[in-house]
Amino acid sequence: MKIVLLVDQEAVPRDDPELQGLAEETRKEMEYHVASALRELGHAVAVIPFGPDVIQTLQALTGSAADLVFNLTERFEGDRRKDLNVAAVLELLHLPYTGTGPAGLWLCRDKAAGKRMLGYHHIRVPRFDALPVGRLKPSGRLRFPAIVKPMFEDGSDGISLASVVNSSSELQDRVRMIHEGRHQPAICEEYIAGRELYVGVLGNQKRRALPPWELHFGKADEGGPPIATARVKWDEAYRQKWDIRYQPAELEPSLEKRIARFSRRVFELLQLRDYGRIDLRLTPEGEIVFLEANPNPDISRDAEVALSAAKAGLEYPSLISQILNLAMRRYPTTPDTPRT
Repeated sequence: MKIVLLVDQEAVPRDDPELQGLAEETRKEMEYHVASALRELGHAVAVIPFGPDVIQTLQALTGSAADLVFNLTERFEGDRRKDLNVAAVLELLHLPYTGTGPAGLWLCRDKAAGKRMLGYHHIRVPRFDALPVGRLKPSGRLRFPAIVKPMFEDGSDGISLASVVNSSSELQDRVRMIHEGRHQPAICEEYIAGRELYVGVLGNQKRRALPPWELHFGKADEGGPPIATARVKWDEAYRQKWDIRYQPAELEPSLEKRIARFSRRVFELLQLRDYGRIDLRLTPEGEIVFLEANPNPDISRDAEVALSAAKAGLEYPSLISQILNLAMRRYPTTPDTPRT
């Protein structure tokens, strides 16, 4: 098949526009990994960056004669809130594409909207309040410690140790920083103590939860971070300093089944498609609490979803092939991809 790899413009080096080279050890290595796996599977791959010249991008897409668009975009013009617009464009062009559609992207991007909807369906979420720009004080009674996050970011952007606050004054200072520095609302949540687990989910009508992965905070009791800050996510030296590791979660079989059911249900309610990752906390009492959902998450070879898939017996090219197949099955007039 002919596959268009649709990526953020900054993901494409000028000297390697078709991503033919070896994957660089950067945050953007996922694009190389997916391109390489698609070619290994025998597909013809054309890389199209979604740049600020929308008309040029639309012409490239409509002229590509692609069987499927593998959508790896995360933002538009540097704004993560506009990733759903890219999916909407693909919908309007009637182009088959991988991953979550505009509605699911919005429910996951707007952290308050997603949590309200899950709470309505009796999914346990932290007590929270959304603070639009200009309002600093929560309307409800949040217990401290609390965590303050930008409403619309992901990848731990805007989250640091200072995001965990222990008083109203600290909370208001952090909210003000988000309002003024990131020009968006803040969401304030009660901090949930416990183990941080990440669950990859594959599927649509039938959903499969992959083995849970755990973010182990080795030295949290010695001043290390108890949350997934931006430095935890992106700074390897920082992780080594504080003995922070991503590793398979050791769980009792019955508990793992509960977590799988929980994750599949969240995936369904938030309208994720094909593949996603559910982030949660497991309290010392064994309660499962939803933190965030990640539509179209990082699927580089060394990311949690791919490692978890490998643990379940799904090696990387097969994972990419399965995502393709899941997407193609949502478009019944389009021939299936070859099964692997």
